[in-house]
Amino acid sequence: MFRNFILFLFIFFILNTNSGYSQPNISKSFTNIILQKNPKLLPNIEVKNKDGKTIIFNDFSSKLTLINFWATWCAPCKKELPKLDRLYDQTSRDQLKIILINIEKKKFEDIQSFLDNLSIKNLTSYFDNDLKLTREFGLRGIPITLIVNSDKKEVARVIGDIDFTDPKFIEWVKSY
Repeated sequence: MFRNFILFLFIFFILNTNSGYSQPNISKSFTNIILQKNPKLLPNIEVKNKDGKTIIFNDFSSKLTLINFWATWCAPCKKELPKLDRLYDQTSRDQLKIILINIEKKKFEDIQSFLDNLSIKNLTSYFDNDLKLTREFGLRGIPITLIVNSDKKEVARVIGDIDFTDPKFIEWVKSY
């Protein structure tokens, strides 16, 4: 009887052990992070580069990729972009990749000037001028950041701005 009970406990813990036990529960720390119970496979991510050419992102070799949708007229975006840039300094490239996607119809030079004024050193912005991705992902408002795993699945979504330099967020990213 005791042996069966121990076996039951062992099986229970094996079956119930998942990444949630080893990672902080980020959604309790940040109320605007939505964790996907069933991560969604992303469609191809086609954006325009600084030359106006279409490129497809398919490198999800980092453990996590943050895809941040933003605009120059968005006050919360202006607040969080420097924090995203600092987050990039605080994590390794195999741990985290950050992709900025601007949703405006602006020239690259204007966007680059805006980023330079914010002292953004590590990040380059791409463009979703026709809002194709915005519609495909069902984005409502900005900033929105998709958190994607190495299997190209959206595991979480940040709606609105957060402090990407908050130690709890950094710990969560590093533990993923």
